[in-house]
Amino acid sequence: MTDPAEQSNSSQPQPLSGYRVLDLSGPMGVYCGKLMADMGADVIKVEPPGGDPTRDIGPFVGGQPGPGRSLYWLHFNTNKRSVTLDTGSPEGVSLLRRLALACAVLLETCPPGHMDSLGLGYESLAAESPGLVYSSITPFGQTGPYRDFKASDLVGFAMGGYMYVTGWPDTPPTRLWGSQAYHTASNRAYIAILLALYHRMMTGEGQYIDVSMQEAVAATTEHVNTTYNYTGEPAVRCGFRHGGQFIATWKCKDGYASITTNTQQAWDDLRAWMDRDGMAGDLRDEKYNDRFILRGENSDHIEGLIQRWALLHTREEITEFGQSNHHPWGPAATPEEILENEQLWARGFFSRVEPPDGGPSLVYPGAPYRLTESPWQLRRTAPAPGEHNAEVLCGILGLSPQEMERLSA
Repeated sequence: MTDPAEQSNSSQPQPLSGYRVLDLSGPMGVYCGKLMADMGADVIKVEPPGGDPTRDIGPFVGGQPGPGRSLYWLHFNTNKRSVTLDTGSPEGVSLLRRLALACAVLLETCPPGHMDSLGLGYESLAAESPGLVYSSITPFGQTGPYRDFKASDLVGFAMGGYMYVTGWPDTPPTRLWGSQAYHTASNRAYIAILLALYHRMMTGEGQYIDVSMQEAVAATTEHVNTTYNYTGEPAVRCGFRHGGQFIATWKCKDGYASITTNTQQAWDDLRAWMDRDGMAGDLRDEKYNDRFILRGENSDHIEGLIQRWALLHTREEITEFGQSNHHPWGPAATPEEILENEQLWARGFFSRVEPPDGGPSLVYPGAPYRLTESPWQLRRTAPAPGEHNAEVLCGILGLSPQEMERLSA
């Protein structure tokens, strides 16, 4: 285990500088490992000989598959070191155990019981390393009737309850783009690991962390569970509207814009603008003065009028009017616009990296937070398979060059 006071190679120490992490995760936990690595932890990613299967997940640089071209791998493995080990052999398992005992944190996403079958379960490792923080992320947790069920990101999103309330009232439940359930589980694991490390600082004790992807997703459903618990009424899919019905995204001249009318002034300003355009219909009538009418039986009529009006204007016009009147209105940005957004570049959210092999430069997203004394840093790009074998196995475990040659052979 490295000394928590040890600084990284950068000029400024980061919050997790000095903590060594053994990353045995698959897609369900890869983001958790990235979050720790990007905040200074020495994260050692263990791969099978030949490389991790996630290296073959697209999209790819230039649209062409090949070694080192997976954007998925390049994004989720920044600041990590790579070691290849054959965990199907007794010697590989032995080396993995020695690495685990040299780390402050172990992160894994194996099925319940698998790590115990290798002699690498928490109880076994904690007997020799009582300060170890051991985090397991599984689809449904280590206990309960679903503990051995298999699940993908889609299943986690669905069984966590989020998918049922996503989509339109007249369509089936809809999956959001991206690995939402995996990322949510990784976020919760990251938070739990930080809490466990704080506990260890106070007591010297490590602990076991059991993260359920289903529970992580269920915790994000906001008002849905609360409404059902108190009223017995299930939530409905709201389509382009937020569940509260005061926020909606409307199609306009050049895309979509979000308009929030959760205050009386915002609702009055919207109706007045529509009236100036001759598109307010009867919305200026007194019965519509109470904005809570949006929840009632006239919502379809109101939305039809707003949608016809919105098509007269651009996203920029709607955004500028709303912001100038202190209302939270804004455009629905496209992926291309996010990459070109002047606000994100001005705050240093994006970093352009020139690869050492002369390949195309890549833009990396940074952290969504700013720490003045220990900022996020891109210390290294994602590693090649086994790039740090000698560095880790010789430097940390003390293997000789002869042993490395034998293992490589």
